[in-house]
Amino acid sequence: MAGKSQKKKRPSKAAVARLRAQIEAEPKSRVLPPELATVIEMYATKGVTLETMLLVRPFLYEAVTASTLSGAESVRKHCNHLTQLACFALERGRPLIVVELLTTAFIDEYIRTGMTSSEDHQRAERRRRLLALATNANPGPDVPAKLTPIGHSAIKPCYSPIELATIVRVAHVQPSEARQRDLAIVVALGAGAGVDSVDLRRLRKKHIEDLGVRGILIHVQEPRPRVVPLRAGLETLLREAVTDLADEQLLLGHKEDRRNTAARATERAALYKVPHIEPARLRATWLADLMTDAIPLAVILQAAGLKSARTLSELQAHLGPWLTHKGLTDTVSGTDALRGDL
Repeated sequence: MAGKSQKKKRPSKAAVARLRAQIEAEPKSRVLPPELATVIEMYATKGVTLETMLLVRPFLYEAVTASTLSGAESVRKHCNHLTQLACFALERGRPLIVVELLTTAFIDEYIRTGMTSSEDHQRAERRRRLLALATNANPGPDVPAKLTPIGHSAIKPCYSPIELATIVRVAHVQPSEARQRDLAIVVALGAGAGVDSVDLRRLRKKHIEDLGVRGILIHVQEPRPRVVPLRAGLETLLREAVTDLADEQLLLGHKEDRRNTAARATERAALYKVPHIEPARLRATWLADLMTDAIPLAVILQAAGLKSARTLSELQAHLGPWLTHKGLTDTVSGTDALRGDL
């Protein structure tokens, strides 16, 4: 009927829901308060070079600006988590932008493969903080509202005594001096002092204290500082490898913040009919060697930088070859060891 205005059609619930989701998914922008901008500008952390921080800092600005963080101390703490995530992204050639890095998939990849040497509670805390930040800095279907627990990373199995002997042999003979030195350092420190990739990153020649006939002490640096005597059987291998290094020189690589330097050393090595060499398995082998000697549990935990015996209990299933190698499966020998006669 002419003259009557047509009634406006109400949007459906589905349309309203889609519009709300679209609005919530749009990145929030704000002007960053000067005090927070100063925190980001002045932020630096041990193990990350100034050159790397120049690459990372714009990402910190973007992430914090898009978030709801408002306290200076909170921003400082999140800068640490974001910086470590960004360093992991640089290794993988990922662009340092919020929409690429602050997603569930990438954060979980970082926690799973980039923090293998960290304690479970540290991994869980960093994941919680990064995902909580992502929910408001990069909202959308890739960031869930609820977090699922992350599983415990079980220790890798150790090498058998025969496998270790083979690995040590090839560490003495490599086609180039540089390859031989790098592989020898990884093998000697991994199987001889329980030093893993994280520990190796900051070790310099000056952190190796050679006491001559009294052995060699390894002064492991952060994040698990400790002093570990090198197993006697690997002293020669390490001495030969570090002879020509300057005191301030890093044992591997040229930058403290470079990741996976130990893995790169093993990947470059010329290996034939040799077990795949992994720093984590070398550390597990060192632990297996200690566990099958008459060494108090407390001493092993201290030397390994462990806060609980969970790692050792998981390694128990792989100790058979070491017990056999040391004659501890024999009833008489085992009894003597338990009585303290060995």
